[in-house]
Amino acid sequence: MKKVMILFGKGDWKKNKPFPSAKYQYSYECFYTLCQGKGIQMYRASYEWYDYEKAIFKYAWTYENNIWKRAENIQPDLIYDKTKAGVEAYYKKELISKNYQFVNNLRFTRILDDKLVTSLIFQKWSKKSWIVNNQKRFKNILPKINTRKIVIKPISDSGGRDVQIVNKKDALEQITFSNDYLVQEFIDSSSGVPGVSEHMHDLRLVFINEKLSYSYIREPKEGTYLANLSQGGSLSIVPKDKIPPACDPIIRYANKVFETFNPRIYSIDFMFGENKRPWIVELNSMPGLYFTPEEKPCMLEMYEELIEVFKKQLDINTIKQ
Repeated sequence: MKKVMILFGKGDWKKNKPFPSAKYQYSYECFYTLCQGKGIQMYRASYEWYDYEKAIFKYAWTYENNIWKRAENIQPDLIYDKTKAGVEAYYKKELISKNYQFVNNLRFTRILDDKLVTSLIFQKWSKKSWIVNNQKRFKNILPKINTRKIVIKPISDSGGRDVQIVNKKDALEQITFSNDYLVQEFIDSSSGVPGVSEHMHDLRLVFINEKLSYSYIREPKEGTYLANLSQGGSLSIVPKDKIPPACDPIIRYANKVFETFNPRIYSIDFMFGENKRPWIVELNSMPGLYFTPEEKPCMLEMYEELIEVFKKQLDINTIKQ
């Protein structure tokens, strides 16, 4: 049976279970069970559990017979990258990639992790971004911003972490910088998504290669602007035939510009501003595997597509050997 390792960031091997949350554990259990039925044994490990001299994972979690089990000395046939952006993670993954193949390609991941780079690639559909790391620079760019609110966010992070939305007139007093951040104009998404929602939102489209796998809309809880689930937002699946046609040129462009990376698994987050125009908020090379039980049909479809990516890549690796 072929072995695929899901790689994540820092982890404590001494913990008695692999997930802090039962709801995420449920999704992974479904995925691992499906993989096993297709001849793939799934594992889960931190890059901290990798022996860089012996090129082996000293520890990993796996799921068999409805039980999470500890495993040792694993040499996977493929690695599915689910680490968060960061200098240490990039360095460790480069070392591991000398012995193992990654999905996604690490270059693709680095491109999508960088919000400035993606805003330049998709310049036509992105709000202009400025890099700011001190108050003087911040003061100089504020007059160039034409919205009452401004968005300040890390260049390489996800999940809405450390994103701040403030009134432009109060920004100099409220914000200080200790690192590089992106400053952008605010997108007023309160008019909703055409044919989908009438509320503030962001719309995520998840792709496996050039195919749209599924999509969903997230809406922030009352009194906030951030719609990430980790920030208290709500999520609803959007049928593929309900995706606004205004997204089509962006999807075609993404397929063209990223065609050199195959396989590729990623998502694009949109907001619709005034005049129902779509804007790209960010791209993500590691869309989540978590689904609620109510979303099981979409979950199973996405998992089957992901398994096909694994199988195809494993077959290619076997031929190369």
